[in-house]
Amino acid sequence: MNETVYLKAPQCVGVQQPEVLLKDCAKLHTTDPNVRDKLNALPVWTFERGQKGQVVISILKIIEQILKLYPDLHVSNLGEGDFILQYEPPDRLAKAKEVLFTLLICLIAFFGGGYAIMAYNTDVNAKELFTFLSMLFAGNAQTGVVYLSISYAAGLTIGMLLFFNHLGSRRLTEDPTPLEVQMRLYEKDISTTIIKDVSRRGESIDVR
Repeated sequence: MNETVYLKAPQCVGVQQPEVLLKDCAKLHTTDPNVRDKLNALPVWTFERGQKGQVVISILKIIEQILKLYPDLHVSNLGEGDFILQYEPPDRLAKAKEVLFTLLICLIAFFGGGYAIMAYNTDVNAKELFTFLSMLFAGNAQTGVVYLSISYAAGLTIGMLLFFNHLGSRRLTEDPTPLEVQMRLYEKDISTTIIKDVSRRGESIDVR
């Protein structure tokens, strides 16, 4: 058989069923539909039902299982060399937990950000600065401070909206936000660390 199958697995895969097939954790392409269907149904790993689990699997183990079915098949890996397989059983309260967690994060960010801004303004003596600027340009300290304070607050709000690239549920531009970029980098670092730690302990699922 001169058939070639292209295999691509991401760095981290989340599943909700304990019996994991190849189609659940990787994408493959081949011109033979029979080979594709049989490989998609190839068992990869089985978790204990109802218990969260995590395992690191080497792509060589997947290739080994594929070659047991089709010894003459040529396998080309286009994805990760090792990937994380995470099993999380369905949770009926998942939506409620997500809403509560989001609300908690919003409250922490709101009060924490407000405290940080007030502490900064106190540290740099913003009130005295506003008074000086209002006397310098408006000649009226009381009225000028009010206008400067309103402009300052509006500028902070507009600046944060532009920086985080969001206005409610709408995205201002198609570019990812700085927070999204940092979250993706954080996820990648976490996955890389897990893979390396498991591999060093010799607990990854690999060929012998």
